[in-house]
Amino acid sequence: MSDYLNQINPKRTNPVIESILQEANMLGTPIIRIDAINFIIQLIKAANIKKVLEIGSAIGYSSIMIATFTDAEVITIEKNEENYKRALKNIRNAKLESKIKLILADANEYNLSEDDQFDLLFIDASKSSYIRFFEKYESHLNEHGIIITDNLLFHGFVESPESIISRNKKQLVRKINNFNEYIVNHPDYDTYIYQIGDGLSLSIRKV
Repeated sequence: MSDYLNQINPKRTNPVIESILQEANMLGTPIIRIDAINFIIQLIKAANIKKVLEIGSAIGYSSIMIATFTDAEVITIEKNEENYKRALKNIRNAKLESKIKLILADANEYNLSEDDQFDLLFIDASKSSYIRFFEKYESHLNEHGIIITDNLLFHGFVESPESIISRNKKQLVRKINNFNEYIVNHPDYDTYIYQIGDGLSLSIRKV
C-alpha cells in the first residue's frame, strides 16, 4: 500500500530537497519520514498556521519542507554545531533565510522572548527531554495552538520493550512511553497518537 501511495500522491521536492535527502542518507542523520512531514504540511495549510517553532533542526529538512510548501515562517533550534552548520548551508541554498530563523542552542536552556508566540510547536529532538520541551515551550503557543511530536513509536520498540537488549535503549523507550502517557492524559490538551511516520502525536489546546 505504501508503494501505491508513494506513486499516486504529489511529490513535494526540488533539487535542494533531494540533495538534503542524499546528505542525510550519506551521514546517517535521522530525519522525519516523508508521510509525517506531508501530514504536517497539510495540517499547516488546513489550520492556516503562520508561525512554527521547531525543536530539533537536524540538517534543516523539515523546516525547509514547511517553508517551501506552506506560507508559514519557522524558528528552529538545534544544539549540535555540525548539524547547525549543515542546516544553515541548506537553508541558504534553498534561499529561505527570510522564512527560517535557525538558532544554535540547547533547547533545554534557551529562552524565547515573552513576545514570541506560535501557532504550532513541533518537537523532534532529544526524546529523553520531550516532557521538558513540552512544558518549557507550550506557554509560547497561541490560544488555539497545536503541538506535534515525532518518533513516539521508536521503530516499534515502545510496543515490545521486552525485545530490547541495550539498557540505554530500554531507558529511552521507558521515557518515550512516559511521555506518551503524559500527553494523552494532559488536562489542557486533546491528544491523539497516529501511526504516521515513526509515530506522530497531535495535541490541540482545550479552550
